[in-house]
Amino acid sequence: MRIISGTKKGHSITSIKNSEVRPISDKNRETIFNILVHGKEIINSDFTLEGCNLIDLFAGTGSFSFEALSRGSHKALMIENNNEMVDVIYKNGKKLDFLDKIEVKNQNACSFDNDDNYKFDLAYVDPPYGKNLAKRSVRNLLKKGMLNDNAIIVLEEEIKTEKSNFDELELIREKQIGISNFSFYKLI
Repeated sequence: MRIISGTKKGHSITSIKNSEVRPISDKNRETIFNILVHGKEIINSDFTLEGCNLIDLFAGTGSFSFEALSRGSHKALMIENNNEMVDVIYKNGKKLDFLDKIEVKNQNACSFDNDDNYKFDLAYVDPPYGKNLAKRSVRNLLKKGMLNDNAIIVLEEEIKTEKSNFDELELIREKQIGISNFSFYKLI
């Protein structure tokens, strides 16, 4: 895996071989960021990647956050409850010289508390497939008021699962890639 664009373009990202880990591929990450930066629906929502604060639920290797930081995002909060993956995130953060731009919480992405009362402009939610964690994790973000008004939520789910719907969110774009469905939501 590597960073695709921005200040750290071409830098590699460390991962581990583990049956529980499903890092977003370079191709999928590039597609998602092209939509975030150039997608008509995203542009019309007044979201901008430059300078945004993001939260990465089920962060894994942190590749989504590191890509966003390379492309000009301000800070990233990564929530990951696998100790081995938390170590990988810190190794990648050090390797990319982003330790001052990240915070990592080793907590459950469906129930963590936002002790610092941060508000986020971008949320990336990539729960393990087949465990029905998408709705719970997004509901936690919404219930605890963690999103700014123009925030975008990117939710990755397996295509064969029933799509998540939220009364508080408007689905503004979808993209299917391989076995994954990426839904882009904004607050109503």
